[in-house]
Amino acid sequence: MLTVFCTYCSAEKDASDVLLPAIRRYRSDRIARIYSAALTAGCGFFILSGEFGLLDPNAPIPYYDHLLLANEVETQAFRVAEQIRQHGITQLLFFTLPVAKDEKLAPYHAALRLACQIVHIPLSLVEIDFA
Repeated sequence: MLTVFCTYCSAEKDASDVLLPAIRRYRSDRIARIYSAALTAGCGFFILSGEFGLLDPNAPIPYYDHLLLANEVETQAFRVAEQIRQHGITQLLFFTLPVAKDEKLAPYHAALRLACQIVHIPLSLVEIDFA
């Protein structure tokens, strides 16, 4: 069984022109803290990107600026479902602010819910109170 911790990407990024590992591209205490918790728990870790879907923390990515939109949810969900299959993920814990605190997160939640339904794995939303 592969349980993974996951959180959404961050608008704050290292803007350098070279490819950087996702964990270094995003400048977010939230991402760093959840990554550390995943390592401590012996779980996998992925970042849900509006551009790339599920990112391994060491995946090299370019600088980009893309917020997942409602009309992209279905396409993104199928991409993420395939990534879940490829990585052999069997359970996903998604660490997130409540949508009520940040409505821009609604498409990320919807895409991840649909992806997990497609591949029939459990999704647990873990609401956090730090951005």
